[in-house]
Amino acid sequence: MEQEDDFLTSMYIEYRRAFNGNEAFAPLMPYGWYKPPQTIRLDTEFGLQQMAYRDLADDAARDLANGINHLIDLTRRLEAWRSVIEGLDIKQKNQLLHEFVQDLASMALLSPYTLKARFYFAIAHLSHQANCVSQGDQWRDDRAALPEDWAIKEEVAAKAAKPWLSWRKLNRALNKVDMGDYKTATGDFRSKHTHRFTPRVELGLSQSVKRIWPKDGKEPFYGIGGTPPLSLVTVVGELKTQCLRLSACYAEFQKLVAEQSESLFANSSGTRD
Repeated sequence: MEQEDDFLTSMYIEYRRAFNGNEAFAPLMPYGWYKPPQTIRLDTEFGLQQMAYRDLADDAARDLANGINHLIDLTRRLEAWRSVIEGLDIKQKNQLLHEFVQDLASMALLSPYTLKARFYFAIAHLSHQANCVSQGDQWRDDRAALPEDWAIKEEVAAKAAKPWLSWRKLNRALNKVDMGDYKTATGDFRSKHTHRFTPRVELGLSQSVKRIWPKDGKEPFYGIGGTPPLSLVTVVGELKTQCLRLSACYAEFQKLVAEQSESLFANSSGTRD
């Protein structure tokens, strides 16, 4: 045990050196950019919607920035570990993967899907509140306009945000996150982790028996052998791409918030009839 502890300690020191030597591959998302009115009168025409929008946008700006920045940090940490384990024997690699790497990799590989869903959640809520300006007396705060939180998905966000010009570029940016290229390169990690057996990273096979349906529509057969592990080189490369795409989403999200805020807070002095 003492020998193992010494090994893990020495490797962690090497990891910290590698991490500190890594160059930043993406800028961190900014904080404090959303500056709505600090005072809102609830007796004005859109007072309630302004208050809800202000607090929702503040939460979303911070949470999405934290999530993307966390993924950038996880990717840098995995890149550092990749350089540390290079050249080690299987036993040593296995020790480091078990102690430090597999959980980091799992969290990072799941994050693009999670962050994309959070974007849709924020967009749906914010757009719904901002739509009160354009919809006027037709605006309703009910399940038809915005369902309960658990039911908010891409379709809901797209419907709510469609009237806003900034949505088009944001939608295109979101459509590049967690898409087919990423799923193929990572062996559909998220789906397997959530619904089947978690794929391994660098060492180890998973799902040794598979039921396979042939493309010709004939009866299924069973394949034996397992799914090979994902290499850290592949994982890090794919995550870097996802981080950059999520960063682009955040920039477009800022534009959507700016557009909606300008409309929602433009006339805040009038009173509701």
